[in-house]
Amino acid sequence: MIIKELEMKTHTDLLRRAGYEAERQMAHYLKRAFGEDPYKFVLNNLRVERGGEVAQVDHLIVLRFGLLVVESKSVAGQLSVNEQGEWTRWWNRQGRGMPSPVLQARRQLDLLCALLNDHTAELLDRGLFGLKQRTFTPMRRDVLVAISDGGRITRKTEVPEVVKADQVPERVQQIIREMQGRLTAFTFSDAEMTRICAFLRNRHVAGSEAQPDLASAPCPVQAPASAAHTPVSRGLTGVVSPPHSLPVAAPALPEPAQIGSAQIPHCRQCQSSKLSIQYGKYGYYFKCAACEGNTPAKPVCPTCQQPARLSKSGPQFTAACAGGHQWRYWTNG
Repeated sequence: MIIKELEMKTHTDLLRRAGYEAERQMAHYLKRAFGEDPYKFVLNNLRVERGGEVAQVDHLIVLRFGLLVVESKSVAGQLSVNEQGEWTRWWNRQGRGMPSPVLQARRQLDLLCALLNDHTAELLDRGLFGLKQRTFTPMRRDVLVAISDGGRITRKTEVPEVVKADQVPERVQQIIREMQGRLTAFTFSDAEMTRICAFLRNRHVAGSEAQPDLASAPCPVQAPASAAHTPVSRGLTGVVSPPHSLPVAAPALPEPAQIGSAQIPHCRQCQSSKLSIQYGKYGYYFKCAACEGNTPAKPVCPTCQQPARLSKSGPQFTAACAGGHQWRYWTNG
């Protein structure tokens, strides 16, 4: 599920344009793979601040057991990593050293996790019958560096974090399969995942344009000087919430009929409204009593237009989006 889309941008600078195209390519692959998956949340181009420091994350995937950061790299030519883990970019047989994008991604993830740790009590439930506060400490933390499809990389040492952009979704699935085999693995609840995504999206602050991705630059080109930036606040409703606040669900939960007839589900085959929600291999879906057809249950928030997730309590189903809005979606008769 895409919680934060990649903003559309135009760049006159060739290097900035190449960097943005790498991010756009990666965002496309992630949307194809996880756009309709209710258990994987994707936030593109996330920028959060903590204690005067900034974490600029190209792509963040919130998984059931932890966080995964994808760092997009636009590569014109070739990258190489030697036995000491040192990175070099090549252009016309000329090499120039560059910082490790793996370490760069880990630093962004560390700052992001530190921000979440500051708000543990707001984001995580209490365990052990409410006697002990759960923490983010045991969650899994992964990074991947996505090299654009046209780039090449030569490794003289194992760098499992580096993959081509189109291979990232499969690598994510591989990590998930690995964790599913661990019965004692830390996991987030549905409510915790929703709160975490809403919190991060609400804490996103737009900044100045990112500097060009030097991995894509020919060696003779010098890196431009860093530009000072003035953050511009932007959140779910145009205002960044104070550090202690979270989006709060409205006290009243509207019925489907109250949020417009477009929200009332119908069978996609016969258009009947004689439906009941059932759970199957791919999540919740509507079963039609008239034609026995199946229709995916994919609620969309009537307030902020974000995809929402369903939770069940007896015959009643409640929808909640990452923006913190909640409403009664359906009741099985």
